[in-house]
Amino acid sequence: MVLRQMEIVTDADKLKVDIQETCMNYKTIKQWAYILHDKDDTRDHYHIYLNFGNSSCDTAMVAKWFQLGYTDEKGVEHSGEQFIERCKGRKTDVLLYLTHGNDSQKNKHQYSPDEVIANFDFQVEIENAKILGDFEKYSYAEQIRYVNSLPLSEKAATFSKLEKLWKLHCQCLALKTDRKLNVIFICGKGGTGKTYFAKKFLKEQKLDFCISSSSNDPFQDYMGQKGIILDDLRDDVFDLDDLLKILDNDTLSSVRSRFNNKVFNGEMIVITSPVPLVYWYKSGSIVRNGVMRERHIEFDTLDQLYRRINCYVVVSEKEVIMYDGVDKFGKPLGEGVVYENEVYGLKSAPKEKFDFAAAFDKICKRREKPKQIDLSELVELKDGNLPF
Repeated sequence: MVLRQMEIVTDADKLKVDIQETCMNYKTIKQWAYILHDKDDTRDHYHIYLNFGNSSCDTAMVAKWFQLGYTDEKGVEHSGEQFIERCKGRKTDVLLYLTHGNDSQKNKHQYSPDEVIANFDFQVEIENAKILGDFEKYSYAEQIRYVNSLPLSEKAATFSKLEKLWKLHCQCLALKTDRKLNVIFICGKGGTGKTYFAKKFLKEQKLDFCISSSSNDPFQDYMGQKGIILDDLRDDVFDLDDLLKILDNDTLSSVRSRFNNKVFNGEMIVITSPVPLVYWYKSGSIVRNGVMRERHIEFDTLDQLYRRINCYVVVSEKEVIMYDGVDKFGKPLGEGVVYENEVYGLKSAPKEKFDFAAAFDKICKRREKPKQIDLSELVELKDGNLPF
């Protein structure tokens, strides 16, 4: 039997070789881990995990490496391949089995990860295995990145499982009635650094985030991140009632998206806009899907929007001013705290430019420009004077 990964289970008193030395002698074995189970209700035995990377190995050969062959009482010789098993499930399921860490083994003795001897970071592998389905600590996007890091043979099945867990999680989120949400509104002219500061702020808070894909469907690329940047948002993207539901700190609600509605369960929404909040939803009409619509918004409704803004930031070319929200008229509260706009310095710093001319020289032959003929080359001059 030829396998990419396998497990050897054999009694401790029957193993004739040094496990670690044998694993290190054969370069074909890319990863190995083993543990002695001496606290179970059975005879003391070893569990040995072997992984051959992108290659495969014959179990008969592995049996010879570990000297698993024996002669029974009747004098019949056995290769010892019966002590080698095909790994069932994912690699991490097998690794969890070494310490009885699977859910089905909670009634067995729980071995410490320190008892496992391996040529890789066993504890990191185990912690990564616990990522799948833990949406409280890890976003759907982070878990997709984890699935993508798995061996090719495991990716499809694990991704399918993750999709089902994510759909179930979204259904459960729809049942929640409250959440904790902070909303930041950043306004300023284009090129002053609104998006730059939004990303830097979320990174500093150690929140994974996504940036809205387009004004037509801002939540299209949202995949459970703790933060989202609604970049260059305008007041004509959402009806005010929908925006109030999205920014509501008390009630969780779904967000309309082109393919399927999304449930935002993050901790931070950052809105960047070139238009100050005080001008939002003030025009008497709006164009939606090419149709002019009249809208009438009461002052009390706008006040609900203003009360949802926890932090208001104004970005200019050289300054960043932070306010503790806005008043009932949509204007920044207080004098604000003034910071330097580092983007101004970044813009003035010389940037290394790509040499397009050198790149084109490698794929094209330059055409010589026509020589500019000077009038003196056509007419013989005397004493530097023209003949007319």
